[in-house]
Amino acid sequence: MTRTIKVTLDMSLSEDGRLPLPDNASICGCLNLYGMAITGLPDNLSVEGYLDLSGTAITSLPDHLTVGGDLYLTDTAITSLPANLSVGGDLDLSSTAITSLANNLSVVGDLLVSSTKITSLPASARVGGDIHGLEHMS
Repeated sequence: MTRTIKVTLDMSLSEDGRLPLPDNASICGCLNLYGMAITGLPDNLSVEGYLDLSGTAITSLPDHLTVGGDLYLTDTAITSLPANLSVGGDLDLSSTAITSLANNLSVVGDLLVSSTKITSLPASARVGGDIHGLEHMS
């Protein structure tokens, strides 16, 4: 018999606003950083569940980020996405400063781009669900 327990981990950000996890860290659950003053994540981060960075001070994502669930970036100062970003659920970029999408972007669920300056999808991008905010895309 397998039992699941919920664990909450409190940790402080480093002085430069980064999450104090080593590179190549793997989170076997969700990572909710909503509204925190975080500015960076470790390289090669893998999050099995959702990753919520909405309302944070983050401006870029690390290379080789993998998110098994939804990735929420609403109301962040994010300006670009790393190449080869993989999202197993929805990708919400609503109300961000992002102007273009990364090459080889893979989103299994919906892509939300309302209130952004995104005007097109790269030919290499794969979106399995709907694209919301398409009315301003060419």
